[in-house]
Amino acid sequence: MLALLKRVLMNQSKQLRDLVATMLMLSGNEVRAESSLRSLNSSLGGAKLKLGLKRLGWILPEGPLPMTMGELEAVLLSKRPDDTGTVAPPGEPPPNILASVISPGVQIGLDLQDVRSLPLADDYWEHAFYCDTFGGSEIAYAVIQAEPRSHFAGFWCAKEALRKCDHSFQRVEMRSTVVTHDASGRPYLALQRQDSNVRLPHAVSISHTSDLAMAIVMIAETLPAGARAFQCEGQ
Repeated sequence: MLALLKRVLMNQSKQLRDLVATMLMLSGNEVRAESSLRSLNSSLGGAKLKLGLKRLGWILPEGPLPMTMGELEAVLLSKRPDDTGTVAPPGEPPPNILASVISPGVQIGLDLQDVRSLPLADDYWEHAFYCDTFGGSEIAYAVIQAEPRSHFAGFWCAKEALRKCDHSFQRVEMRSTVVTHDASGRPYLALQRQDSNVRLPHAVSISHTSDLAMAIVMIAETLPAGARAFQCEGQ
């Protein structure tokens, strides 16, 4: 039994190192316990790592990303995903997400992303990163553009900016919040359900070049009419 357990752990360790080696563009035998993971310490790098781990059966706990390969192995190989708590399945965010209380005043989230940091893909519909991060409507919109990655980067920034603006979305999967467009072409954010999309009250602005993308998301508490009038009179 002990020998079997040892073989299982060795196999898991190899799978983990092979995954990290691919992300760091190294060979498997170049990844050691002291190897730095700082190049993955960004919102996009962290998302790529978490998606890769999820496909291998691991869920990285919330909090700062491990800074070395040894730290990552210590976190994952000592605890299986079943022990880390429940995770909202794709397309099914927590039922009370739209009822979350927004603190008074204006809240703003901003995100900037290098377009070249998004992975290249021959088929965006089949690529694991794009399938796990973007909704079908987002992929359909981006692939018909001259530079799909610029639009994907803009969508990514909007998703990140939403989570910075409104922390109640922190645990909602990226592909469950989508950027869509109204009849005039203006973008807005929606929460993707299994049967329909629910438009979110957050305002969003997206801009991009061939190199950089940026998005700003904002929401303001709506005050009762009487309170608004009282506030104006008191100024």
